Amino acid sequence: MTSRLTYLIVLSAVALGLGACTPEQRVLNAPPGNYENQTSSTDSAGTTTDKKTSTNVSVDQYGNKTAVVKTKTTKDPKGLFNKTTTENSTQVIK
Repeated sequence: MTSRLTYLIVLSAVALGLGACTPEQRVLNAPPGNYENQTSSTDSAGTTTDKKTSTNVSVDQYGNKTAVVKTKTTKDPKGLFNKTTTENSTQVIK
């Protein structure tokens, strides 16, 4: 009985800890500046996915931190003229 209770408590703590680390919180914990990240992958069907993320973190005169995250995803399946691009912009204010 006590081992199940201990297991449940540990599992709950891990779940709450992982839930607290959202991407928005990670972005706002970064120091002010511009950050870029680019990844590329190809799946077994031959579809190439390129993802470019650009993050701009700034602090205003009142100490409020603002982060603007822009994401551009390009998918290029095998074949001609079937490339798709999506762009998203998210603004997070703390």
